[in-house]
Amino acid sequence: MSDQPVLEDWNFQVLMLVQALVGAVSANFRMVALLWCGDEWVLRFYLEENLEDDVEEIEDIVCQYTAYQSSSLRCRSELIVGSERLPVLSELGRVVYRRREAIGS
Repeated sequence: MSDQPVLEDWNFQVLMLVQALVGAVSANFRMVALLWCGDEWVLRFYLEENLEDDVEEIEDIVCQYTAYQSSSLRCRSELIVGSERLPVLSELGRVVYRRREAIGS
């Protein structure tokens, strides 16, 4: 199952992540991306600062995201903290949220 998921699967996973993000994103969130890696979905969160409230919120988001899925779902989350330049969009699967930042950020 290492092939890329079909568009219908991507769209469903993006929708489930968007639903899980509703009301959870703070000003500290820089970007949230959904990737396919090998045989699992990866939820990648970019925060500007490592704030405990936001880390707990991410745990809740992941829990909510998986609650919408079948028990066969394989996923993991990654947290990247800092103000370094965000990756180019083509380097990612799907960007689900990205805050506005100054050019070059």
